[in-house]
Amino acid sequence: MPAKMKKILLLIISICTFSLSWGDSPLTYTEFHKAYIDIPIVQKALNSKGKISKETMSYLASETNPLDVKLAIINAIGWSNDGSKKSEAYLNYVVKTKKYIAGINENRLAFKWNATADELIIFAYIRAMEDYFDVTYANEFAQLALQKNPNSLAVNLISGIIKAQGLFLLNEWCYASAQFNLIKKNTQLKTDLRKEGEIIICEYVQSMGANCN
Repeated sequence: MPAKMKKILLLIISICTFSLSWGDSPLTYTEFHKAYIDIPIVQKALNSKGKISKETMSYLASETNPLDVKLAIINAIGWSNDGSKKSEAYLNYVVKTKKYIAGINENRLAFKWNATADELIIFAYIRAMEDYFDVTYANEFAQLALQKNPNSLAVNLISGIIKAQGLFLLNEWCYASAQFNLIKKNTQLKTDLRKEGEIIICEYVQSMGANCN
């Protein structure tokens, strides 16, 4: 085979491998909404073509709705990397609805200072799913959610996925898996997520460390 053809073939292989690696990452591969597909609003989210409807936004912002279903909705809506600003739309909706105020009347600060743990982790998860190449900002809010509700299994697992994604980007697969195992071993966490959903979330991240010492 001519040298030029070999170079072209190697380039094609590398591109395909890169694409597959991004398709199979902690954020994009854990489809735990499948454990909640019996819930109508999760079904609607799955068929939403990546958009958040007014009904869904209202559901996500309501304090009376369970956190695990809200997270399943976000998971069902899915990931993207098209520059969409669903996270900002959610943040602004919550700030307006809850009348959160910051000293300089800036929505991001008002949200960051006043949001509940549920609101923080929802924002963090939406943000991470719409920009999975850079989860630094999402992780910041996920950690704030953990500080406010450290005993929630749901909060720990979603923040764990976001953190694992960041480590995945750095090729720190073994460390990501080890960190996730600490969550699994913590029997003191409040079980606020369906068991099937927990299994789906943990399965991929733990498999990343299958060949680690």
